[in-house]
Amino acid sequence: MKKLIAFLMMISMTVLLSACGDTSDSEQQAEKGTNGKPKIVEYGDFKCPYCKKVEDQVLPQLKKDYLDQDKAEYEFVNMAFLGKDSIIGSRAGHAVKEETPEQYLTFQHLMFEQQPDNEKPWITEKIVDAQIDELEISSDSKARIKENYKTKDSKAWKAAKQDQQRAEDQGIKKAPTVIIEGETLDDPYHYKAYQEQLDEILEK
Repeated sequence: MKKLIAFLMMISMTVLLSACGDTSDSEQQAEKGTNGKPKIVEYGDFKCPYCKKVEDQVLPQLKKDYLDQDKAEYEFVNMAFLGKDSIIGSRAGHAVKEETPEQYLTFQHLMFEQQPDNEKPWITEKIVDAQIDELEISSDSKARIKENYKTKDSKAWKAAKQDQQRAEDQGIKKAPTVIIEGETLDDPYHYKAYQEQLDEILEK
């Protein structure tokens, strides 16, 4: 019986991860950043290995050339669909955004760095707290972030649920799905695809 349960759990996780890797081809609603800047929206999950590829291969250059130069905005919508522990990471991310939004991308990077090379659950409060403690913020801010993401029905809990609903409403089926002003990138793993799309928008 135990072997059967383990087998069924393995199949379930395999099905979930099969949704992590390809992009959705559904029509997306265009979103603008503040002051008309182009907005990059990535739908993903901290547990998705393909999302980690975007984090490692694209985001550093994207941040340097566009985000830090105030030419574009970036938003990570956490689908939290790769196991029950995914939602913990999403709640924590929103708690960081609410308390110290300028530290969010650092937190996101730290979370992706913790991703193991297996499909087992790994996002725990202990792991999350350790990443929060790495942020260059006050002890009081760290305490508020931890309380927010651990408290049922807090702002962070509600925001995490809204992310899941947003992905569903937009018809997002795969992660990562990257959308720039309503256009879904065919190749979210290479910086050039972002550069071409953003430059075309900025030149208009």
